[in-house]
Amino acid sequence: MRAWRHNANASTPLPLNLSSLSLTTLPALPVQVQQLDASGNQLIQLPATLPPALWDLNADENRLTNLPETLPAGLQQLSVNGNLLTALPDTLPPRLLRLYASVNLLTHLPNTLPAGLLRLYVANNHLTSLPDALPAALRQLGVEGNGLTSLPETLLTQLGSACRIELAGNRLSEGVRTNLAAALNAPGYSGPRVFFSMNEGTASAPARPLTEVAANGMEGEPEAIAALQKFANEPGAREYMRFLNRLRETVSYRHLEFRNTVLDDLRQAAIRPRLRQQYFQLAFGASETCEDRITLTWNGMQIARLNADVEEGAYDHRLGELVPQARVMFRLGALERIARQKAGSLQFVDEVEVYLAYQVKLRERLDLRVMAPKMRFFDVSYVTEHDLTTAEKQVRNEEAADFADYLATRWQPWETVVRRIAPEAHAQMQDRLIEAMDEDFQSRLKQRLADHDLTGNSDAELQFGAKIRDEIACEIKGELMRQVLRDHGVEL
Repeated sequence: MRAWRHNANASTPLPLNLSSLSLTTLPALPVQVQQLDASGNQLIQLPATLPPALWDLNADENRLTNLPETLPAGLQQLSVNGNLLTALPDTLPPRLLRLYASVNLLTHLPNTLPAGLLRLYVANNHLTSLPDALPAALRQLGVEGNGLTSLPETLLTQLGSACRIELAGNRLSEGVRTNLAAALNAPGYSGPRVFFSMNEGTASAPARPLTEVAANGMEGEPEAIAALQKFANEPGAREYMRFLNRLRETVSYRHLEFRNTVLDDLRQAAIRPRLRQQYFQLAFGASETCEDRITLTWNGMQIARLNADVEEGAYDHRLGELVPQARVMFRLGALERIARQKAGSLQFVDEVEVYLAYQVKLRERLDLRVMAPKMRFFDVSYVTEHDLTTAEKQVRNEEAADFADYLATRWQPWETVVRRIAPEAHAQMQDRLIEAMDEDFQSRLKQRLADHDLTGNSDAELQFGAKIRDEIACEIKGELMRQVLRDHGVEL
């Protein structure tokens, strides 16, 4: 805030970064703010009136249940992933280009979306349908992991060939899936690229009670079973039960170690309400899809649990064990990017199989023990041994070059741990960061622009500015990271 006020009259206004500060409300915002990052806090609502010049708003990973009905008219990018939103405003800003609202509780989308919208990501919500009319300008539509049972009749004609649609993990009927596959493979087809699973909508057995699911492994744990009974009627519990039923049918469930991990997860779900709600949300709709989608969802639950374990203090006095877990998260993130690129190179593929193939087949080589050990349909993933070898090498190269910065600045659970075990040092680091984003930032930006003969170029100022802010954060947060690790006798 101080840097913003100091530079309020500068030719290039600074973005305002309020991320990861444990805020429950936002302070009064300067009217000149054009970019606001309030991600990773505990906000339950945003101010009813936001700065009129705002064009980029990031409020990911908060606790928002709704958004202001009126957002700034010039807003071009809105990111609210990982909140508790049940709906979006009926009228969105007319200049909006990118909207990211995945991992919420959305049940529907506005009937009318901005005409110029290019990217719409609303994966892992509770959507059952899409608006009949979608913006013709759309280039990316991500609606995977919802409860869609049908699609707009004009979906393939109103969107062009440059558009990519992610549909995996929904409840599309067999007829819809068959017709969709036929249309996509018809001679002369020139519509959007669509990714979905031919096995979605597979019928599953009725959900058994959770206590019955756990009966074979928790006979001597009456407290855990009693806890399971208490949350059996919570919203989402039935979907979770159905998911566990389907999990028992996977090839991984034949492994004793995997079954024991499933039971341990049940114990944790019984006594940790926040983790339980994450499991419920991830399980939504997963049991209606193919076996490998069940396995991929399970892997997602293990990632959620690892993050939750760290954030809740399980590793506060075991940093030597925490660092390897952080490496697992780094490797999984790198594999996800590789899998996305591989899937994008294929014309018609079930992306679930591609993503899972990299996780399962590189489980041993990259020490990804939290992942399930087996998958059913590797042969239809089109992932080759050459792909796997190349991916392993790429992940290790990226890890050697970038893991330290990732741990220091991009893995939020680490920030939570440091704030808890070294509060004074963390507070001092935050003060240094604020100070550096003032004079140091401006000095570096001015020099960088001059070095490239781009002084006065607004696009270059934005591009270099973002990179310089990352550099400053890596330097200051990296110094604290190394200090904390040294104090606990840990080396990277």
